[in-house]
Amino acid sequence: MTEFENHRKRAREMQRAEEAREQAAAEVRRSRKRSRKKNDQKFFLFVFATIILGIVAASLLSVFFPAEGQESKKEKAQPASAQAQTYTPATATWTATGDIVFHLPFLESGVYLNSSDGSYNYNSIFDYCRPLLEEADFSTVTTETSLAGEEAGYSGYPMFKAPDALADALAGGGFDMVNLASNHVYDGLDDGFQRTMDVLQQRNLQYMGTRRDENQKKYNVVDVNGIKVGVLSYVYETTAQSGSKSINGIPLSDTASALINSFDPSNPDPFYSEVETSLSAMKEEGVQYTIAYMHWGTEYQTQQSEEQTQIAQKLCDMGIDTLIGSHPHVIQPVDVLTSADGEHQMLCAYAIGNFLSNQRAEYMQAEMPTGETEDSYMLTLTLSSDEKGKVTLTDAGFTPMWTYRYETDAGAAFAVLPVNDTSTLEESTGLSGIKGEADESAARTQAIIGAGVEKVKAALPLKSAI
Repeated sequence: MTEFENHRKRAREMQRAEEAREQAAAEVRRSRKRSRKKNDQKFFLFVFATIILGIVAASLLSVFFPAEGQESKKEKAQPASAQAQTYTPATATWTATGDIVFHLPFLESGVYLNSSDGSYNYNSIFDYCRPLLEEADFSTVTTETSLAGEEAGYSGYPMFKAPDALADALAGGGFDMVNLASNHVYDGLDDGFQRTMDVLQQRNLQYMGTRRDENQKKYNVVDVNGIKVGVLSYVYETTAQSGSKSINGIPLSDTASALINSFDPSNPDPFYSEVETSLSAMKEEGVQYTIAYMHWGTEYQTQQSEEQTQIAQKLCDMGIDTLIGSHPHVIQPVDVLTSADGEHQMLCAYAIGNFLSNQRAEYMQAEMPTGETEDSYMLTLTLSSDEKGKVTLTDAGFTPMWTYRYETDAGAAFAVLPVNDTSTLEESTGLSGIKGEADESAARTQAIIGAGVEKVKAALPLKSAI
């Protein structure tokens, strides 16, 4: 046998030995399978496999024997695969505004109604807040009306039915999602309820709190700059004389009852169960931050009720990260709640006021003569994620807003104005003589939420529960 043949024989023996060792390593690792190349690079594959085995072993050791203080109890409970997943760090802003209550002047004023063809245009109402809404990565609003269509007839209080032009104005005003779970969601009955969702979808506006059919989820998952936000929205139920479920005293059909997210304040346990189920499903979908919108409380009360306090604490205990309330038509306090186990904090905005309505102080002498029904604030959450996908609330903005009504030759006109800085408000809007009222609005808002805002700022950053 020649020297060359001996060399080839030894090479083949070496290759077989390396192959055996590589197979043994694969057996130890079990779950890892690698294709083997039948060529002269067996040695390099073996080295590579050995390195990977070391990394896996180190990862497993870190899961079962983490360094003290490095992980919370919830992080320790996560599967190794979830902890090993990497994310691209990102930042997203989520803005929420208060209620739009569609009163009769919005229908009757010639400022918005074209008498020649009967069409409406509400775009100008949002001219001065549009830049703030467009600046946010995602913006939401709550509507207390239905879009039942012209054939159903338009109307103000007590059965709100708005023209589709409202949806056009919202889409053009910088909004991305409409919260439909209000006590006026069923003012258009079954047809109006379904049509409202159709109209919003046609304008590329997402909606929450309702579903088209029972196959849809009871929650929304929104990807904002790579951060997955899970959203829940619920409205309080009333009980009709028949004992059936109703909203605002209107008995719901069996179909609508299953498609509107609602809760019974006197029996919240079924609601809590639904929330728990939704939170589990959200986690499976990879949701990193959760927001609950609650239509609740007592009208014209600037302090939350005991019922609101109890429900908010329960939602905090369950892991909701931010709660945003509506319905009282006035602003209520802001707070930071801590879960019973001490491991989670939740930003709680009990009610953020009327974003747009005709509830001016001069018309509210019996209910709220001091002007709080004209006020709201824009809540902006700044969410930041790290390379592990953990999301932190790194900032929270509270921009006071004021609904101004003024008279024109064509009728009443409205403007939703930010009043965080009124020094140039008249110049920038062309609305003269408004600074005094704007300052009063900002002062009213500060009086209600000022202490809570400071508490929120001091508690930041707040980590998400998921």
